Amino acid sequence: MSANFYRDNPDLREYYLSLPGYVQSALDASGVELTTLGELQECAEELWQEMDDTARHD
Repeated sequence: MSANFYRDNPDLREYYLSLPGYVQSALDASGVELTTLGELQECAEELWQEMDDTARHD
């Protein structure tokens, strides 16, 4: 899904825009179709955690 989808969807906009830019970019690049707030939250949290873990090990 594109950033525009998340920004245009009133159910997802606030949460998406609250995420750090690098998580937003990762979501946009993933191409995963997330249509509910729960799906978006779960995927964003997993990406955020993976990026945090990677940064700690570098």
